Amino acid sequence: MPGASGGRGGGIALDFRRGKTAKKLLEIEWAYPVYKPEARAVRGDETTVATEIERALPLEQAYALVADGDRRPLLVLRECELCKGTDHALLSRSLDNEQTVLLTHWFRCVKLPTNVLNDVHPFHNLFLREKEGARIPHLFFADPDGQNRKELPGDQPQSVLWDTMFDYLDRCYADDAKAAVKELRQVLGQYDKLDAQEQEVKARIDREIEKNGPKSAKLKKLDRDLEKLAKDREKLGKRERELRDLALQAMTAPAEVPADGAGATR
Repeated sequence: MPGASGGRGGGIALDFRRGKTAKKLLEIEWAYPVYKPEARAVRGDETTVATEIERALPLEQAYALVADGDRRPLLVLRECELCKGTDHALLSRSLDNEQTVLLTHWFRCVKLPTNVLNDVHPFHNLFLREKEGARIPHLFFADPDGQNRKELPGDQPQSVLWDTMFDYLDRCYADDAKAAVKELRQVLGQYDKLDAQEQEVKARIDREIEKNGPKSAKLKKLDRDLEKLAKDREKLGKRERELRDLALQAMTAPAEVPADGAGATR
């Protein structure tokens, strides 16, 4: 069944059999880092402010800005004119994407614009062509400091993508991501069941009020049914948070963003 993509991942078929809660959980949380050059202060004999010339940042600084202090491994995707506004380089247009999206929650997912290939773009050095004529990757994985980088073309088989993601998760996290994601998919099904049950009880409440008025004796039982479902949802939410909270291995903290460049995520 087709999975749900992130909020800005147009073109990927959604699984409309999923309930509203599961659909919300099946969104990729993209970060969109922006480099803001510093403007030099005006001296007494000047009338204009000097702004730093647009340039490609040194690789170490570029990684520090996209990581933004996040200790999770990086998943960095660049858009192109054909896939702009979509997640096509990551998600399949025909296969089940649920596992892929759930796995992204243990990465810092960064999306960069099409002009990142311009040689003066601040993050240009993240997508340098290794040699003349070589294919530029569409996405890559790396540690927050840029070590252990793995590039993918964007049209990779889903099995290759999953193997790559699990390799990072096995190395970077202490807990078993495969077991966690398997149970998380079961949790999604349980959320679907709760959503359907709540919808049915609320519909019964509406019908009862319409038929017998807001003081109907049957409403108390229906209200208790809703309270029980709310408690079941709270318990399920706790289990979901436990599964998502994999323990990061003790890894070297990413470098701090250099003082001459401020990173922002919009």
